[in-house]
Amino acid sequence: MKEKNVIIDFTSTAINNISNLDDIIDKALEPIKDFTDTFGDLIAPIKTTLSIISLSKKLRFKSFLKSYSKCITTNYHLDDDEILRLQKYFSNPDNVHWVADVIDNAILSRSLKSASLLGLITGRIIKDKTPINDNDIIIIKTLKELTDIDISNFKVLYRYINKRYINTSSFYLESNLEIRSRDFYDSVLGKSGNINVDKFSLDLTIERLKRTEALSYGEGGLGSVGNAKGAFTINPITNQLYLLLEKANMD
Repeated sequence: MKEKNVIIDFTSTAINNISNLDDIIDKALEPIKDFTDTFGDLIAPIKTTLSIISLSKKLRFKSFLKSYSKCITTNYHLDDDEILRLQKYFSNPDNVHWVADVIDNAILSRSLKSASLLGLITGRIIKDKTPINDNDIIIIKTLKELTDIDISNFKVLYRYINKRYINTSSFYLESNLEIRSRDFYDSVLGKSGNINVDKFSLDLTIERLKRTEALSYGEGGLGSVGNAKGAFTINPITNQLYLLLEKANMD
């Protein structure tokens, strides 16, 4: 399977050329042919717009690759024995698919920070060579959808709930605790205990996290508001996402 060799060669290049990644990426993403000579001014506006789109993808790919390179150059050696282990790991098409999928999600992500985090995840996959599980899939899907604002909101939300409700880092085990964002705010201005995030912005983040399953919600019915706007429960993936953000020191 040639795809597995592509990933191994990609890893080798990242390890051996970490100081030159910017130039390598720029040259790799340059257009193969300049059509402006043929079509003149007709194609110029399109070409300019495409360059902006390409810049966005290029920046995310750079963020991914730099983080990936940093991960795999830490306590990792791509010697002949390791190449054999990687070839065995990638002999399973599912493993090839998931590594390629993480890279794809990084390029299409909505945040440079998310792209960087996906680089860390890919580096971990290469180093540990473990199958991707359901939690990994949800984390990957969530990171693709999060904006920088979402990342900041989520960290504030996690810390606030941890302090307000349980006051322990293991609060996520209380999966039956139904929480509503409206309870974080008081109509009396200046009263202590309010969360320091705009409610509309926070609700957008909460709803996005519920769609990706990084947050859950109640079943509804007696004593439960279910999937109402701003209502949610936490789950083990909530904690896993927070720990990943904390480890990467991203606000």
